[in-house]
Amino acid sequence: MFPARLKRGFTLVELLVVVAILGILAAILILAINPAEAQRKSRDATRLSDLATVRQAVDLSISEGAVLSGTALAPFTGTSAGSRDTTAVGNWVGIIVSDYLSVLPIDPRQNAVDTTLLTDGTTTIAAGGMVYTFVSNGSTYELNAYLEATDNAPFVINDGGDQALRFELGTEPGLDLSSATP
Repeated sequence: MFPARLKRGFTLVELLVVVAILGILAAILILAINPAEAQRKSRDATRLSDLATVRQAVDLSISEGAVLSGTALAPFTGTSAGSRDTTAVGNWVGIIVSDYLSVLPIDPRQNAVDTTLLTDGTTTIAAGGMVYTFVSNGSTYELNAYLEATDNAPFVINDGGDQALRFELGTEPGLDLSSATP
């Protein structure tokens, strides 16, 4: 008598169940990826690359006769909050590196307006405090940066320096020119 109804499509309940399952899977995926930690790792990679680039520029300038600023009694200390001009000795590394860099880098969070948590997971650096530092005694030098990602803690611990919270590299034996802590 009545024509048989053909079932086409999905019911509202079936669609809602599928959307709920997809939402749960998306939330699990986001938690597994941890985007905040991925951003910290990315900024740390930039820091390590920046310091390597500055180190290479300073080493090449020294090999061509440039002289490091500072003395053993009055070491030169500069931060990336200073001048980024590579053509003047008054920049934050205290040496002309314009043959190798067009501008000196700054920390990716140097202009941040909030605090930054370091690799130890407990120490925070105030807004604007994430800067690269350069210390020279006229014959050796040291470059420093704070790292954020907890996965990068071994870099800080095993860099050969005396700072527990900063990544250090340079020509200073023991990397102990800069001994200030946050």
